[in-house]
Amino acid sequence: MESNELSSKPTRVDLSSSIFVKLPSKGALSPALLLSIKNAEKHTFPTSERFDFDSELLKRTTNLYCLYTKESGNKPNPILLGYIVFLRTKALTRIHKVCVVESMRGQGIGTYMVTKVLKELKKGGAGQVDLWVDEARVPARALYKNCGFVEKETVLDYYGKGRNGIRMKFEFSESP
Repeated sequence: MESNELSSKPTRVDLSSSIFVKLPSKGALSPALLLSIKNAEKHTFPTSERFDFDSELLKRTTNLYCLYTKESGNKPNPILLGYIVFLRTKALTRIHKVCVVESMRGQGIGTYMVTKVLKELKKGGAGQVDLWVDEARVPARALYKNCGFVEKETVLDYYGKGRNGIRMKFEFSESP
């Protein structure tokens, strides 16, 4: 285990006992969760796509939520399952990043987080949400389609030479 990982990860997770929280928060676990998120970011995304949490979270339009569970015991450590970053302004609501910890993928964590954020955004009056996804990230595209997003346009070389980007959009008026 790397020194900045919080704890060993379970093979299966019970989403009903997980905790979905906005960060940073005043809670005692906030610094540990942020460290875990930065570590997951470093291991998941290429350098050119890594999010600068230290500067971006200072902006009032940037929102970070994470999903975690706890180990059992006297001093349970948080186990990061995933995180989602979105930007919200008067004119735009954009999901910037969805990341599920690699060992946790395939358990519905991404769908759970996106659905929770969409519900919050709807309550907050958002009319639509968009995002960009690498054309080659088939599981991510399937996740977004499963959550009601529709592919709207493709931009060649959006992420770099040979890496096309697809803009996807979710309209609250079209959702059931």
